[in-house]
Amino acid sequence: MSEEHTFTTSLQAQKVARAIVLLARERGFIDGQLATAPELGEIEKQLFLKMFAELRANEKIADCTLSGIQMSALFTFVFAKAAETAAQIYEGVTNIELDTEGMLSVNVPIAAGELLNSYGAELDFPDICMARFVELSQEPEFENPFFSLFEALKWCYRISFHIFWEYLEQQNR
Repeated sequence: MSEEHTFTTSLQAQKVARAIVLLARERGFIDGQLATAPELGEIEKQLFLKMFAELRANEKIADCTLSGIQMSALFTFVFAKAAETAAQIYEGVTNIELDTEGMLSVNVPIAAGELLNSYGAELDFPDICMARFVELSQEPEFENPFFSLFEALKWCYRISFHIFWEYLEQQNR
């Protein structure tokens, strides 16, 4: 006899997700449905499992006592990885594997081609995501900082993919 397991997201993580999505809509980064691709879910899963494994062992990250620079690097990192993902899927690459190199670096490289690199440099999306997460983390009832951080990073990645995909579509019309 097997026991049924149900995955549930904490209320705090749900609040973080809603806040990031709402912020993106308010700032005009999302108008309508999010752009996605069938392979995106597996790519995201593999990236975040790698990030989770690397970051979980770091005590400053586990309790979210990161410096502003480290926090900024994480949000910029997922933004850059979303650009790489969008570029590769758009070009028809079928075996996309993202690494975690530079995850906490101040100068996260975006290896998405000149078009997306230039466009990404103009955007403040990772910064506003981070600022919103930090704002939420100051609330008295804030709990599970590590998992809430990953929820914010996950939505930053998904919305960033949307931003870059939409831009590629516009450029190639």
